[in-house]
Amino acid sequence: MKKDQAILDFVDQWLSVLLKQDQPTEALLDSEFVWQCQKLHFDQPTLDLDAAFPIEQPMTSLTGLKKIISKINDKMMLGHAIYRQWQNWQAKPADTQKAWLIAALRQLKQLALANGSLPFVFHGVIAHLELISQAATDSPASVQWLKIGRNGKAELRIMNDQYELLTTQNENLKGPQLNVFFEKLALYFAKRHDFKPTNIENEWQLTLTATNGQKFQTRGYWLTDAALGELAQELRQIWTGDAKLWLFDGLIHAEKIDRLTIRYHRQLNAYQEDGEPVQLDYLESIVIDRAQQELIYRKHLSDDCEMEHRYHIADAIDALLDVLQTPDFLAYVNGNDDDVVFDPDDQRRYAIEIQTAAGQTRIINGSFDKQGLPVDFPKLAMIIEDFLSFYGNNELIDPALYNHQWRRPGQYIYCDVSFEEDGRTYCYRTEDERLAEGDLVRVPVGRDNHLAIGRIERIQIVDGQHVPYPLSKTKLIIGPYQADED
Repeated sequence: MKKDQAILDFVDQWLSVLLKQDQPTEALLDSEFVWQCQKLHFDQPTLDLDAAFPIEQPMTSLTGLKKIISKINDKMMLGHAIYRQWQNWQAKPADTQKAWLIAALRQLKQLALANGSLPFVFHGVIAHLELISQAATDSPASVQWLKIGRNGKAELRIMNDQYELLTTQNENLKGPQLNVFFEKLALYFAKRHDFKPTNIENEWQLTLTATNGQKFQTRGYWLTDAALGELAQELRQIWTGDAKLWLFDGLIHAEKIDRLTIRYHRQLNAYQEDGEPVQLDYLESIVIDRAQQELIYRKHLSDDCEMEHRYHIADAIDALLDVLQTPDFLAYVNGNDDDVVFDPDDQRRYAIEIQTAAGQTRIINGSFDKQGLPVDFPKLAMIIEDFLSFYGNNELIDPALYNHQWRRPGQYIYCDVSFEEDGRTYCYRTEDERLAEGDLVRVPVGRDNHLAIGRIERIQIVDGQHVPYPLSKTKLIIGPYQADED
């Protein structure tokens, strides 16, 4: 526990230096850095990071480090890599080394916290809040660093993925709303929280300083907790600056959706009778685009088997996207427990990309199952299914149409109606030429002509001389049955 606390103190000190310094090279030349590394034994030889991940070469590539950073679970190996990178920086400073060290130090902090010896439980009154929110985005800004004091003084630093400062906003948030927010936040973190990783590319790290000077730290991922999302929205209402805060959920609440993309990917390993594996790679995607007024549904079974349905419906696409425009649209994912056993031969993943009118992009991804998907995904799927069904009628191949026969004068429409599956049929007549085989209808039954629901099994048009049941004794169908009549 003492070792983990020492690592946390080391990480916090040097992260603070790196984030505060626009040109941190001089700060990193400080001999205190190497002295602390030696005290933690990070200078001693251990497994080399490039040797552990030879393909990505993370020591010489920031991109390579980002690819494998979440896979590093050895504190000493990572600490040694940080020490080596510090030495490289002294020999040949480079801009990317700042971002490299920040990413590595943050992972080292996660490993120290992960031992369970330092559960995050806040006690006391919040004097100061520091929240770093990081997003996987194509836009220049990818880091928001927010600091708020109990006196209402607030500073927001917006940085790029190299942690270079892009802009700073200073605000004064004095007022009772801020005090109420601090009280709610303190109550929320008065118990331990385990945040399941759902969208690990987007995360936040929080430091709360109590009035007695004690610091409490934790971290989490976007879109994992509804209550925390509500607190984020409360802080947005207090915020007076122009920047849209990412906070704990990364959401731009109730922003107009311009484009919604849903991708589904299934990788299946099937086995033939001789044991030979057969790999199936199946893709589906739905794109709803306001600018093009289109919904495109694609399926990809193989390079030789692809399908695409394109719906270009002006105004209807606007209406569809507007229905989805809610403050908590696809906001929260429960996440699967760590001990869940996935089928290695049947992997199903998804990615959802939401682009707003304000130019913001939000990406959600994970395993395609009840816990891995957003909690309101079933509602989204039902809305899209209803849309496709409404516009999905295919008259060209509808048997009710190509089997339709017009009557001549003196002919009658007879229907064989059943009341149970594979049951006996009874003759009824109708004047409704729109009825088709398979339709449910309301009919009179018995001597008292009580109402019953039956299914048309066969329709035939006959003249008066060839009726299957006497015309005078054949009852008329009342009309089609609608499920909402119950």
